[in-house]
Amino acid sequence: MAKVGRLVKDVMVQELTEALKERANFFVASMGALSATETDTLRKRLRTSKARMLMIKRTLGLQGMSALQMEEAKPLFEGSIALVFPGEDLIPAAKLLADFAKQHEEKLRIRGGLVEGQVLDRTRFEELANLPPRLQLIAHVIGVLESPLANLVWTLESVLGEVAWVLEEASKAKTQPGNQ
Repeated sequence: MAKVGRLVKDVMVQELTEALKERANFFVASMGALSATETDTLRKRLRTSKARMLMIKRTLGLQGMSALQMEEAKPLFEGSIALVFPGEDLIPAAKLLADFAKQHEEKLRIRGGLVEGQVLDRTRFEELANLPPRLQLIAHVIGVLESPLANLVWTLESVLGEVAWVLEEASKAKTQPGNQ
């Protein structure tokens, strides 16, 4: 009969593997020094952005990575870690995690993450966290695309207005007595 500790570890690896199958994007943080209340606070904040946090030991995390053949993410696993699985939008979860890490610098360290199959180091994670929200980025792209079209429409309206003005002036000049 298997020992209870081994069963618990197997269940944790299985939970991690299932979480990684659902969402291949995740962030890794070292958080061995956080108190239970601070950890709960972080979990609650992450839930607002539909993110999920899973605390796991390094060795169990490495087993989960090996099971899914995610060898490129292994360097991120050091010490007691927390895996943060963001919702559909990565940026809100990254911002929340980065802000919490700034408030608790000595206790929580962002190690990086795996996004769209690419390993992010701490620097690239911070770049991701500093991006504006998704809707704001979409609005910016639409504005960039719309600006030349708006300028074209304005220019065409201006030219057509000038042509109409010239034609109107020409018709006035023809209808005035003495201009024949």
